[in-house]
Amino acid sequence: MIKKLTFFAAIFYTILLFVLTSFPSQKLPDNNINDKTAHFVAFAGFAIVWLLVKADYLKVIIAGISFGIFIEFWQGILPESFHRSFEVLDMVADGIGTLIGCSVVYLGNRLRL
Repeated sequence: MIKKLTFFAAIFYTILLFVLTSFPSQKLPDNNINDKTAHFVAFAGFAIVWLLVKADYLKVIIAGISFGIFIEFWQGILPESFHRSFEVLDMVADGIGTLIGCSVVYLGNRLRL
């Protein structure tokens, strides 16, 4: 039962991340968080929730980096009125966030031993 809930939580997080990155940026609240920091934190969270589903670090790293790349290409084709654009540095922040999220889970698991 817990595994199923964790899986649905990871799916929900992924969908929420996609929706928020697809939403017109001028409609989002101004929260004074640097854009790259937001990408970093969001993808660290992505890695953590998916590693709770299954501790396959390589698959989560590949999925996180691929999802980050997909989102940037997606934002590149959104209408100009959405104020979203393709940014390589966002992909880098997504990838680093994914790696850090995986590292946090890995170190957390090692420290529990």
